[in-house]
Amino acid sequence: MSKSTQIAQPASSASQPQRKKIKPKVEKQLYVRAGGRCHICNTYLLESTDIGYYQLNRGEMAHIVGQSQGPKSPRGNHSLAKELRDEVDNLLLLCADHHHTIDDVVARGDYTVEQLHEIKRRHEDRILHVTGLSAHSSNTTIVRMLGSIRGYTTHLTRAECNSATIWHNPSRFADFALDINRQGTEINLVPFDNPEGDVEFYYKNVRKCIDSGLKYIRQGIAERQIEHLSIFGFARIPALVYLGFSLGNKVGNTLFQRRRVDDKHWHWQVDAPTHSFEWQLIQAGNDSKRVAVILNVSGTIHPTELPEHIDDSYYVFLITVIGITPSPDVILSVESLDNFRLCYRQWLAHLENGHKLAPEIHCFSAIPCAIAIACGLDLMPNAHPALVVYDRMPRDFAIALTVNE
Repeated sequence: MSKSTQIAQPASSASQPQRKKIKPKVEKQLYVRAGGRCHICNTYLLESTDIGYYQLNRGEMAHIVGQSQGPKSPRGNHSLAKELRDEVDNLLLLCADHHHTIDDVVARGDYTVEQLHEIKRRHEDRILHVTGLSAHSSNTTIVRMLGSIRGYTTHLTRAECNSATIWHNPSRFADFALDINRQGTEINLVPFDNPEGDVEFYYKNVRKCIDSGLKYIRQGIAERQIEHLSIFGFARIPALVYLGFSLGNKVGNTLFQRRRVDDKHWHWQVDAPTHSFEWQLIQAGNDSKRVAVILNVSGTIHPTELPEHIDDSYYVFLITVIGITPSPDVILSVESLDNFRLCYRQWLAHLENGHKLAPEIHCFSAIPCAIAIACGLDLMPNAHPALVVYDRMPRDFAIALTVNE
């Protein structure tokens, strides 16, 4: 090649500062501690499924405190010694999008050294916990039912379900077998209008929606592909009772209750106080076939509020918490839930003895969502009376639906 046709070569790199390469040992430590996932979004970085399936490494190592101390280095003006900046404690494993974001001039102020260390700690603690689970820990099939209560609804993501089941004791891995499209909610009652306009029509549609949503779970149980259920519910009480009764007790289950005391909304609170419950007869009627029950846990229903047809002929029972005023935060621990269920089953056993010919129980309840589901789960088909579940609209009680007919 003649001198006139030679292509200009770039200036020697010797005059330009070079980024120091991360040691292979440190890189391996980072990938193991991160579980091969982005510290921020949890995306798996050792494969790509965006345009087909490929096994490739999409991970990028990012410095919390910039590698150099120059003004252009993200968070580089930190006091961390330069010789420590390429160690694993100062590195994040990120996807390309989040690497770009945290290092961009616009976003740096929102991603301080302290905040990035906290993101790193939480992610790596979770990976360590999950990978330390016993090999005997089994999967659990998620059942989510979300509706509106007095115009209010909530969100329940797959990640929240996974977190709740993993940190529960015993730990289980969440399987979304009912979520056919791997998105959304298995049973979605939110689109339905509130029942005040037409109670019968509303709950007719609710029952159809629940039956349809549980079609696959019944099939999975019948084929022994499902051994355990984790049940999350937020909806009106009669709908939750119907969900519980429809699921039954053919396989093991764990109920989860949404709570408002901290940001782990669906986790049972390990250190919450444990409450006990009692049942009592508050009105002795003259017809043992007529039975009503008031459940006061998250609120209080007074006997004077019951409909007129629940007259003096009825035996009226009350199940309530012992020693404290009913409130929304009575059920914060799984032990409290278990205590309610024990009391409820003991009361049902009493009915089998003293009210054996009662065809139905009229149920008026101020209870958290998990207890509503439990009331359906613990009702034995063809053994206990039918449960006539009432809904408040918004002051007077109306019959919503009947289970175990």
